[in-house]
Amino acid sequence: MFVNQVIFEGDIANEDKIINKVKHTMEELTDVSGLHTAECWNKDTKKRDTVAYAIVTKWDKKQDFVAWISRESHVAEHRAMRKEKKDQAPVMTKTLLQYEEAIFA
Repeated sequence: MFVNQVIFEGDIANEDKIINKVKHTMEELTDVSGLHTAECWNKDTKKRDTVAYAIVTKWDKKQDFVAWISRESHVAEHRAMRKEKKDQAPVMTKTLLQYEEAIFA
């Protein structure tokens, strides 16, 4: 089992953009090979001026997740975002956390 967590966080003024990004990602997680579950969580930031949303996915194995993020449409989307946002301040930060099942004999 492999778990991936990505947190999109930013200023509350950009919440609509962050929500749109999260919705788009959740839509792309439909009928994906090797994916068990995909959940979206609103993270308690303790700051009133920021918001954070976490997407937590559980996969059969890490290779399934890597195959999903390596698909051409995903790579092209990130390439276009980097080119478009080259000289602008980021709307949100992205934190990636990954976990592999610990098996103790």
